[in-house]
Amino acid sequence: MENKVLFTDSVVANFCKATVDDNPIHDPVFMYNQNKGVVVPGMLLFSTIVNLLHRKTDEYFNYYKLIFGNVICTNEPIDLGFETKGDQNYLYAINGHDMFSTKNERSVVLKNIEPKVLDLDGIVRAMPFHKTQLETFRELTNSLNNTLSDFLFTIAYASAALFKAIREPITEVETEINRLLNKAINPDQVSPFYQTLEIFRVNQHAELNPEGTIEYNIRFDREKANKTYIAQVTCMHNNQCFYQSVYRLVAIPDKLIMRMVKDRDKV
Repeated sequence: MENKVLFTDSVVANFCKATVDDNPIHDPVFMYNQNKGVVVPGMLLFSTIVNLLHRKTDEYFNYYKLIFGNVICTNEPIDLGFETKGDQNYLYAINGHDMFSTKNERSVVLKNIEPKVLDLDGIVRAMPFHKTQLETFRELTNSLNNTLSDFLFTIAYASAALFKAIREPITEVETEINRLLNKAINPDQVSPFYQTLEIFRVNQHAELNPEGTIEYNIRFDREKANKTYIAQVTCMHNNQCFYQSVYRLVAIPDKLIMRMVKDRDKV
């Protein structure tokens, strides 16, 4: 199942405002000054596809594995959707190359997967939210199911919680990542890039209040110093666990990230 879709600068700007995403690669002013296209957030693409998947199948899926292999810019038409093969539902967003796959692996959604039990020994970062954020998110991701939309919002909002942890480090590993990404002290000029993200949905009935606070229990572990890190995240609201997730983040030179993005005149 696929749709032809085009995301505009204003859609990306509003999505980033709703999810508190301040990554400059999503900022039209910054990117156009570099003669580059504006990168569409991966969570906007993911949430849009998952809403489509649930509308077409009306099934409950509790496992999502995202593989990030490409970037997509605003104002370029893409094929966005999912492909079902048996119990596997493969997600894709294609602009010549699939954002959600690599040579060896594709992003997939499954049901009836045994939840992964993560240790709750991280640091809790509380992220306040209000009603307009949820409403904007639902509108931009074409969501007709508030419970599903709340789940997807908490995933998208987790990025802001992760970067809050990096900017305000407490643990040794968080401090190491902070120094690595601090462009004022690190001449290598690198930025974080998600390689993979696994999500185990725990409660299909969990909903957000119209406003309140989402608690993210975050634990960073070092896989390879100054290169690759693992983040375990448990998302809670109103004493309900929405999901547990595992991120694999890699530090990539800014120049390489910019080379992945199309020039503005080619979008």
